[in-house]
Amino acid sequence: MYIRSIIVGILIIGILIGGYFMYNITQTIFKPITAFNNEVAYINLPSDAKFNDVIVELEPLVNDIESFKTLAKKVGYIDRIKGGKYVIQKGMNSNDIIKVLIANSTWVDVIVPENTTTEELAQNISNQIEATKDELYEILKDSVIVTPGTYIMPWNTSAKEFIEKVQSSSKQ
Repeated sequence: MYIRSIIVGILIIGILIGGYFMYNITQTIFKPITAFNNEVAYINLPSDAKFNDVIVELEPLVNDIESFKTLAKKVGYIDRIKGGKYVIQKGMNSNDIIKVLIANSTWVDVIVPENTTTEELAQNISNQIEATKDELYEILKDSVIVTPGTYIMPWNTSAKEFIEKVQSSSKQ
């Protein structure tokens, strides 16, 4: 009878300890960590982004970066970072954010205005995609004709990819 009581006591303690760890794990994974007031926030990760870049972008938007880091390491996100523009919604947890970052990035509407100089156009486009003003200017200055309009493309589009997309759309 005495041994039975000890075994039951050990089992109860084991269940309590296991429950405590499960609670902490689920809190790390499933509790909302967003810290912004808007319904959505955006992060832009460069094509060559590293895990530290992700942390720098996310840190102002979340209130528990450590739980994000822990889960990201556990699920192997660190080896699957992709550049792009990502939408983070209010109330997301670490798991939701990692799923968004692993999925494809959001595409953006790139608006090419009419009647602008080459330099103004390069500046305008560089505000909408990853390519820099200088990269765009180098391509645009060589008499490349860009038809005004709205073009849909990934945020992490290079200057060359931008021109190819615009020219292929103009031919259609």
